[in-house]
Amino acid sequence: MKINRSFFYTGRKVCVCLLASAALAGAIFACQVPVFRYALERWNPDRYQVFVLSDGPLNSEQSAALQPLIETPEKPGSVDLKLVDIAKANDKFVAELWKKHNTGTGPVVVALYPQTASTPPDQVAHAVALSQQHVQWILNSPAREEIGGRLVDGHSAVWVFVKSGDSEKDETAFQTLKTQLEKDAEWLKLPTVEELEVDPKVVSDTRIKLRIEFSIVSIQRDDPQEQFLLDCLLNSESDLRSFNEPIAFPVFGRGRALYALVGLGIAEETIRTASSFVTGPCSCQVKNQNPGFDLLLNRDWDAAVGEIFISQPVPEPDSKPVLLTIPPGRKSR
Repeated sequence: MKINRSFFYTGRKVCVCLLASAALAGAIFACQVPVFRYALERWNPDRYQVFVLSDGPLNSEQSAALQPLIETPEKPGSVDLKLVDIAKANDKFVAELWKKHNTGTGPVVVALYPQTASTPPDQVAHAVALSQQHVQWILNSPAREEIGGRLVDGHSAVWVFVKSGDSEKDETAFQTLKTQLEKDAEWLKLPTVEELEVDPKVVSDTRIKLRIEFSIVSIQRDDPQEQFLLDCLLNSESDLRSFNEPIAFPVFGRGRALYALVGLGIAEETIRTASSFVTGPCSCQVKNQNPGFDLLLNRDWDAAVGEIFISQPVPEPDSKPVLLTIPPGRKSR
């Protein structure tokens, strides 16, 4: 499903539009499993591309700081890491990254969004000086730990509420979001077992119980522990940093962030549109055909979900056609 987010700021009004025609693209794989549940069971998170840029070899302290990012057979990696010595590199793109983010104080870490994210190609999500503390904050943070914990607890969506710093605006937007999500949780309904077309025992035996629940995690823009998360959210669209407004992002599945609602766009209609999408039937099961991008959440999703799924996998695109024997029709008289 594709989403077109259009902003109209005349009179400080914001509108978010969902294109219903996109459902046709995935109709062939239509199923009644809610989007958030299919995403939780089937959509593995994409890996961020992380460059460590330096003007010369790393010293022992800098190398030690990188250890949590390095993949080993005993510790699967969560990012695709590439170390680049600028003095030896002959890559125009890397040279531009160094020119833009080098502060003259040593190596820098530059994280790009996953290649399948609905952001411009090679879009920078986060850039920071290399240090042990910064590396730890890239891998995890209190807010992301909370988001991941709620998703594996079965929340349909966890909304990340980025405060503007204006207490009046923030309180108004937060209460609007909170109140509408409470209404949505009551109004929206899950499909029946018959509609899901699965054995009732499968539904009852799943490790994460199927239910509709929404929640909110709030973060401050100046929280150093959340700078990686904030940058990933605010850099996902070219204009988000220009707004001195509260911004809300619904996150579902295994950390899939949808689109941003900004300022007065955090309204009853737009919130319900997002809620309806994540709890609606998964008419388009291929993750890359859906909007948004994956957050970097430090979770063992497969272990959390378990081995019993409500959903069915998407058929392999290269599967061979099956020939059917069609009985002859009745002869006309």
